[in-house]
Amino acid sequence: MPLQGVIFDMGGTLVHYTPPGQTWEEVERRGALSVYNYLLEQKHTLPAQTEAIDLAWNYARSLWSSLDQYDVKDLKLDLQLRLLAQQWGISEISPEVSEALALAYMAELQAEVIPLEGVAETLQALDDRGLKLGLVSNTMWPGAHHLQDLERYNLTGYFDHLLFSADEESWKPNPDVFERSLKALGLQPGDAAFVGDSLYFDMYGAKQVGMKTIWIEQVQPWLPEGLDATPDATIKRLPDLIPIIDAWREA
Repeated sequence: MPLQGVIFDMGGTLVHYTPPGQTWEEVERRGALSVYNYLLEQKHTLPAQTEAIDLAWNYARSLWSSLDQYDVKDLKLDLQLRLLAQQWGISEISPEVSEALALAYMAELQAEVIPLEGVAETLQALDDRGLKLGLVSNTMWPGAHHLQDLERYNLTGYFDHLLFSADEESWKPNPDVFERSLKALGLQPGDAAFVGDSLYFDMYGAKQVGMKTIWIEQVQPWLPEGLDATPDATIKRLPDLIPIIDAWREA
């Protein structure tokens, strides 16, 4: 059956959460500093700023390198910031303060979110072809905040279904999260392609359920040893997606 749908990753695929010219470390440190300053304003006693932000960066790096060791229910921003605050010596934080910390962190990062080149044009071209469009994002943020990022650039309306892992409590590359998206779109795995920037979370995950895969090539890709995540196609920029999709629709 010809291709009927395309499902996208979000961060690094549709929008940048790490602005060009900056590193993930710089972004994480900015978010942590916003959290740190909020707690200072609330009169908490904290380690020296340099020490605290170093702890935060090491915590973030350790967390993202060992996601498969966590219960997915714990991969939520407010909880993780509460655990970070414990490392800074604050033993008890109310749910209200946890939510405020998450808002402080997200606001800092959202201020610099920008779309990748050609996003709107690419989504419009796919929509014009009558394809169903979906989104599956690994995130610790509540999905409502990512919707704000999409809506800022008028991208939300292109999608027939959007799925955020913190809301669903299921993370890529778990096949379940891809299957949920396909079911919501009314598609079989062979009817759809997945587009993403991660060989592990996106390409490996989508291949496990039988979807076609398109990788946005990265300078420093990461993939655990022994896994096959060879994409069906590789692109450097989103508009390069269109001729590939057209060829698959005609196959």
